[in-house]
Amino acid sequence: MMNTHRLLIGISVVGALSLLTVRGLDAHKGITSKYTYNDDVFPILRDKCGRCHVDGGAAPMSLMSYGVQSGAVAWAESIRENLVSEAMPPWYADPAGPAVRGGHVLSPRELDIVVTWATGGTPQGDQRKTPAPMKAHEDWSLGKPDLVLQLPQESTLGPGQMEKSMDFAIPTALGAARWVKAIDLLPGTPSLVRSATIAVEHGPVIAAWEPGSDAVVAPAGAAFKLDAGATLLAHIRYKKSYLEEQETKTDRSALGLYFADPTPSMRDIQSFTVKGSADESPATAARTFSATFGKGGRLIALYPSVDKPYATMRIDAVASSGRRTTLLRLRGIRPEWPRQYWLVNPVDLPPGVSIEVSTTPSDPDSGPLAAPVKSPLEIALDFVPL
Repeated sequence: MMNTHRLLIGISVVGALSLLTVRGLDAHKGITSKYTYNDDVFPILRDKCGRCHVDGGAAPMSLMSYGVQSGAVAWAESIRENLVSEAMPPWYADPAGPAVRGGHVLSPRELDIVVTWATGGTPQGDQRKTPAPMKAHEDWSLGKPDLVLQLPQESTLGPGQMEKSMDFAIPTALGAARWVKAIDLLPGTPSLVRSATIAVEHGPVIAAWEPGSDAVVAPAGAAFKLDAGATLLAHIRYKKSYLEEQETKTDRSALGLYFADPTPSMRDIQSFTVKGSADESPATAARTFSATFGKGGRLIALYPSVDKPYATMRIDAVASSGRRTTLLRLRGIRPEWPRQYWLVNPVDLPPGVSIEVSTTPSDPDSGPLAAPVKSPLEIALDFVPL
């Protein structure tokens, strides 16, 4: 009995010491954040990250629940690192340059709230305010389209196949010319579709789509013309998350077209492309190239197609007098996320102005490309004649 009694006392002491040790460790993780997930952080993550980081979304992890094992708390350190490094949300427009439409960049206050929470003990807050479960967005960003075009075939990634790109030719079957003011893509499988570009056959790119983005409506009075019987070309990149590696995933997305009404008068959006020469320079070298914009016009959007990551990209209009006007500034741009940048304030460019593109090389630590890029560096300028 004496030995048993001593053993029980010993176990109790060890247990107490273990409890004190755990509590001592927890003390080092004390809650210092005045912000909580339910009250302060969730609304920001929902609005700025919730299109991708949601169950069934393009990102492999959902941040739409507190979730110690698999939600925002489990990814708190990663959230902090990606926000501070500006890797997320992936938006390349430099705020020091001309304003562009779209993007889900956090404001300085929002950034402070999330980072303070992530580093300050990640408190949940009032559990009575726990957000309701969310699923991936499965509707058109601009409401019901005027015309829906299903992709002509399914795309399938089998077990062990992580990503691929597909090109589709999509007949519009239009009986007469129509003008498109916006175009959207609705993924059949949101977790699989990573990016898309839509162009008119033998014509310009009219939309660049990515998860979480809303379709952009062209400025009033401007639209892309589709001739009767026009065909659209869609280039779509598919990629599984690591959680789906051994699964078979299939997608059949749809395009939604929004027509201008009434029909624009002499305001068809046209495109001018500045092409870079073959890049034979060292990886650490800056690049500069230019082309003369002979027609002139009102610049409303720019679509950079890049061949590799760049630390910075600057696109200027240079007049014969030497006067320089910055049209777009980008930073940390990568090929994985093609974008069409619509200017908040369109710029009138006179005939004969030079469009100059200058780049600086990417940081070697910015990470490898998800897949090889075969397209050259070129910049498409979307404009309407003056």
